Amino acid sequence: MKQLKNLDPKKTVYLIDGSSFLYRAYYGLRPLHTSQGTPVQAVYSFARMIKKMLTTFKPEYIALVWDSPGKTERHEVYPAYKATRQAPPSDLFTQKEYIQEFANLINLDQVQQPGIEADDLMYSIAQDVAKKNLTAVFITSDKDMGQAITDNIILFDPFKEQIIDAQALEEKMGFPVEKMPFYFALLGDSSDNIPGVRGIGKKGAQDLVNQFTSLEDLYENLDEVEKNRTRQALAEQKENAFLSRELFLLKYHKTNTSLEQLKLDPANWIKAKPLFKQLEFKSLVKEIEKEEGLNTQKIKLSEHSGYTFNCVQTEEQLKKLCADIKEHKEFAIDTELTGLRPLQDRTVGFCVCFKKGTAYYIPFGHETNEQQLSQETVVAHFKPLFEDPSIKKYMHFGKFDQMALYSVGIHTIQNFAFDTLVAAHLVTEDWQRIGLKALSEYYLHEPMQSFADAVTKNNYSHFGQLPLTLATEYAASDAHQTFCLVPVLQKKLEELNMEKLYKTIEHPLISVLLAMQIEGIYCDTEILEAYNKKITQELEAIRTKIMAIIGVEYKDINLNSPKQLIDLLFHTLQLPPQKKTAGKTGYSTDQKVLEELAKIHPVPGLILQWRSLTKLKNTYIDALPNYINPKTGKIHSTFTQTGVATGRLSSSEPNLQNIPVESIKEHGLTIRQAFKPDPGHVFLSADYSQIELRVLAYLSQDKSLVEAFERGDDIHALTAAKLFDVTLEQVTNQMRQIGKRINFSILYGLTPYGLSQDLGISFKDAKLYIEKYFAQYPQVSSWMESIIDFTKEHGYVATHWGRRRYLPGIYEKNKMLYELAKRMAINTAAQGTAAEIMKLGMINLSQRFKNENLDAKIVLQIHDELLISVPENQKDTVEKIVKDVLENVVAWNVPLIVTTRFGTDWQEVTK
Repeated sequence: MKQLKNLDPKKTVYLIDGSSFLYRAYYGLRPLHTSQGTPVQAVYSFARMIKKMLTTFKPEYIALVWDSPGKTERHEVYPAYKATRQAPPSDLFTQKEYIQEFANLINLDQVQQPGIEADDLMYSIAQDVAKKNLTAVFITSDKDMGQAITDNIILFDPFKEQIIDAQALEEKMGFPVEKMPFYFALLGDSSDNIPGVRGIGKKGAQDLVNQFTSLEDLYENLDEVEKNRTRQALAEQKENAFLSRELFLLKYHKTNTSLEQLKLDPANWIKAKPLFKQLEFKSLVKEIEKEEGLNTQKIKLSEHSGYTFNCVQTEEQLKKLCADIKEHKEFAIDTELTGLRPLQDRTVGFCVCFKKGTAYYIPFGHETNEQQLSQETVVAHFKPLFEDPSIKKYMHFGKFDQMALYSVGIHTIQNFAFDTLVAAHLVTEDWQRIGLKALSEYYLHEPMQSFADAVTKNNYSHFGQLPLTLATEYAASDAHQTFCLVPVLQKKLEELNMEKLYKTIEHPLISVLLAMQIEGIYCDTEILEAYNKKITQELEAIRTKIMAIIGVEYKDINLNSPKQLIDLLFHTLQLPPQKKTAGKTGYSTDQKVLEELAKIHPVPGLILQWRSLTKLKNTYIDALPNYINPKTGKIHSTFTQTGVATGRLSSSEPNLQNIPVESIKEHGLTIRQAFKPDPGHVFLSADYSQIELRVLAYLSQDKSLVEAFERGDDIHALTAAKLFDVTLEQVTNQMRQIGKRINFSILYGLTPYGLSQDLGISFKDAKLYIEKYFAQYPQVSSWMESIIDFTKEHGYVATHWGRRRYLPGIYEKNKMLYELAKRMAINTAAQGTAAEIMKLGMINLSQRFKNENLDAKIVLQIHDELLISVPENQKDTVEKIVKDVLENVVAWNVPLIVTTRFGTDWQEVTK
């Protein structure tokens, strides 16, 4: 096999398949946008891929080969050629224009010819190159190009980083290179809509290719084909076989491409710098500037804009600052800590701004031996300001800052008027980042220093180690830009009619979530330790059972290694592979595969048990104790209102919304049992019953659905009765489960295929069930259509309270992206409205507890459920209030029902 590194650059031509690179670049990186919203992930990734090729091969001759738009020669032969391909995403070709501009800037030759495909152009150039006794290297992952391989033409798959020559291809395919057109004449190619011979798969095609010398030989000796079905398929589809070969074969075209055109000077890379700057590819710009020997340090905001940032180091300066704040009646505040855990890490300073142009940093915990005030002095002067309701306070991610303030003794903050992070989440689109630095760049057009610029790159381990000059520049700019963003985002809320949503739901919710996070929840580590011992024993028992079956020579096998499992299951045990992995690089050992294999062999079933217990141990039992705050002895999860596009709350560090309901039932392990209320308290669970279905009923005003909820019917049984044409009394549990599945899935864009897979029923039956559902609830279908029409008209979907979610996919020609946007629109309208009901319920409930001097506290929110810590002597009162408040959040013609349960731990209140 040839090694690319051994190829002489002077005698080698590298030909890059542009489309292959483009699609890989587009899908290989998460969506990436400039600060002004231009999609650029394909451009960035493409540039990186080209850079890697240039660095790896140091080519002297290289070209980028593109398909031409429109019909090709193959369409003249077969009009249905590539007809099944989805339309590409709309922004893919916008990004391609930038990519072509990039290639032009670095003088990377681009080859394209009307009506000719890139495959044929690459083949043609390679043929010309080979005549000059030079080597051509195809840089592509397209399997079709393998047919061109000769002694002078080889293939390099840049994604698998594999070199493929004639020997490697023969080893992979099981037949010589020259037989590839014969093989694909039989197999066809679904991606290009090349028909092949229907009924012949990979194995059948391979066997025929090895039995006969060519397609002509096969048809001349058709009676020698052993299988009757195969022989009949070949006879009936002879025309398709020869057509498929013609479509597959690469064709030579004169390109007039000279070696001189293909020359590339690596020094040209620097010419791409203006485009990289325009598209905000900071790392690529820095790499070029580093090569140029330029200083890549970011200009400080104060130097760039003329702003003044002051460090407050004396009590006189502090008094003057506090007096100015009192006079202006408003200020932005930001805190600086040694880490990201405000209830554990040290707060080392505050920064404030009360007017544009000037900001202040007040350090009190830096480790630099510079003059600074004590924490006690700073807190003593600022505490009255925070408690003064006549002074407005502004913050970016105020929940974090308020926890930091709480940790230094400032427990009361009056008139917290605006949170720029929460507001930004409402007014921005999904692609936009809402961190302070990103918002400053987008709305104010003022770049800021990143934390890495200030701390990490200067080799400081935390902010408290920064010299005060550096700290002041970074910190004071945070408060200053927050202050400047307030009027901008307030205006944006007004323009988008979301001011009421912000003021009545999102802003009041901050204080509720703050109280929940400060309160935390107790987790009993003794229970977790006991579970850990039990699970360790169980895992050892499972391993022993597996060894008893497969033999002790495999005692060192890693049951968590997919590679070793593939070898065990499909080579050692000779079990039939079910499917390939997503990347098609090997056989899958996912849960569905193991479940199927468990029907024919005990080991896959034991591996499933092993995985379940291992996940339980690693994800929860081992991990949860690490989140316990040593100061409080509790877990203080972060509840975020800016992380989910539908408006739902999320939980992190740790994610307590994901704690299993029934961990491993057969082992009696219930993780929720470890979560307990404070002494003298019990847990009260308050769960909205079928809230999203009730929201659907209200929004659609479907007569049958509304009346069913008004009567208090079993909605799942009711749906099942209509699906199966039986009376309510005749509905079995199995029927009800199907009704339940459809009821809950209809908002998630349930398809016949999805339902058939979930329920193990035929596609035909699944389609019939969905049709019957919409016949039973016709206004639901009408409402869904109205949501889609609204989204098409406006570009966004809105919840009942006006939260917007922009869905550009609604305009896509790509069917998959369009269908996804439709599902997201319907789901957001219902789920987002349900989330807002829950938020209002939390706000009203917290206020009611406060008004009635009750010591009940919300400690967790799990989507449609609240977990509340209640003093035992207040149980009855609190339960009554909880139901009253949550069930009356809205005055709808569809009743909201809340189910309550008491218990001494979380598991006891779990339904």
